[in-house]
Amino acid sequence: MTVLIPAYDEARRISDSLRAVGRYLAEQPYSSEILIVDDGSRDDTSSAARGVAEALSVPVRYIRYESNRGKGYALKVGFGSARGRQILFSDSDLSTPIEETGKLLERLESGFDIAIGTRKDEEAMIGVHQPRFRELMGKGFTLLVRMLLVDVSDVTCGFKAFEAETGKKLFALSRLRDWSFDAEILYLARKQGRKLAEVSVYWEDSPGTRVSIGRDSIMALLGLVRIRLYDLFRRYDTELPVHDHEEIWSLDGGEPI
Repeated sequence: MTVLIPAYDEARRISDSLRAVGRYLAEQPYSSEILIVDDGSRDDTSSAARGVAEALSVPVRYIRYESNRGKGYALKVGFGSARGRQILFSDSDLSTPIEETGKLLERLESGFDIAIGTRKDEEAMIGVHQPRFRELMGKGFTLLVRMLLVDVSDVTCGFKAFEAETGKKLFALSRLRDWSFDAEILYLARKQGRKLAEVSVYWEDSPGTRVSIGRDSIMALLGLVRIRLYDLFRRYDTELPVHDHEEIWSLDGGEPI
C-alpha cells in the first residue's frame, strides 16, 4: 500500500506526522511505502522529512516540482508515481489519524474501488470543530456537489483510499488543482461506475490551514462549473499528463505489493 501525503511548506509539522505514519505502517502485515509530493515548498520540508525518514523501517520517497500548483495537482503527480496495490491519501496534518486507515482498507478488500472518509454522519466523531463559518462553507459546498455532481455526504475530507488501478485512471483524467478536485474525482468515479463506500472516521481541525475563505470559495464554485463544462466538451475523454516533477530522494526499504 502507498500512503500519499501532499505537502506545501510543512517543515514545522511534517516530522511528527511522518513518524506517526511510519510507526503505524511498520506494525501492519502488508508491505507499504510513504510517498510525499512537495507542492513547491519554499521552506525546509524536504530536510525535515528526510531527517525522520532515515529512522523509519518503511520506504519513503520524496517527489518535488518547483512552483506551487495546488493539492489536486500534487495528488495527480502522486497517483501517477505510487507503487502500492492500494493508495490512500492523507492530509499532512493527520486531521484524520492514520489509525483510521484500516476502516477504509476493509471496504476496498470487500470489493469497493474507493473508500472515502466522512465526518458528516451520525457515527463520525469530530474531536475539534472548524471555525463555524468554515464549517458552514464546507456544508454549503457539499450540498452543491450533491445537487450538481455526485451524492456523497462529505466531499472534502482529506482521507480517501483507492484501488490503485482506479485511482491512477481517475487522477490521470483530472484537470482541477484547487479545492474542487475532490468533487471532480468523485464525479468521474460515478461516471465510470466505480463502487464507492463512505466510511465514518474520527477527525479534528488542525491550526494553520491555508484555505482562503474568499478566494478558495470562489475558485471551488467555479470548479464545479468547470467540471460540467469539461464533461460536456469531452475533455475527460483523454488523460492529461504531467512532466515537471522529479524524485529528489528515496529511502527504500522494499517494494510495496
